[in-house]
Amino acid sequence: MAEIIEFFSSLSPQERFFWVLLVIQGLVLLGLLITGFQLHKLMNRYRLLLTGNKGANLEEILLDLGERMKNAEERLLSGEARIDQLEREATAYLQRWALQRYKAFANVGGDQSFSLVLLDRKGNGVMLSSIYGRDESRVYAKSISGGKANYPLSDEEEQVLAAALEGRK
Repeated sequence: MAEIIEFFSSLSPQERFFWVLLVIQGLVLLGLLITGFQLHKLMNRYRLLLTGNKGANLEEILLDLGERMKNAEERLLSGEARIDQLEREATAYLQRWALQRYKAFANVGGDQSFSLVLLDRKGNGVMLSSIYGRDESRVYAKSISGGKANYPLSDEEEQVLAAALEGRK
């Protein structure tokens, strides 16, 4: 170490300046080499990321995912529109019904008579009643609007209509 100090002492100020600049340049060169090596490693990792493990690069993968997401959103919107349409149509479908068997006449055995009511969500529909007698059997159809019959109902028919409106079967 003493030799280095003696060497610098023997130099003129211009030579000392030259040697100081040379040392600084050496340190900068060393820093650039270290930074270059780190950059080289980073570039290799970046290329690996872009090419992926199946040969597709990251840009293609992201574009493909964007396209698939766009298609999924379109299908979702289409599905929502279809659901809305089906919900509107469903109000007209028969959703509530009730059936009751009963004995219409005291002199006839068994519960051979029946009333069946079929209603949509709004309470519109039809009631079918079959009255079984010993000598004859009759079938009646009565329309129902808003949960109310358009014709007079028997006690049994009123019970089956109430059951259908309440959702009982």
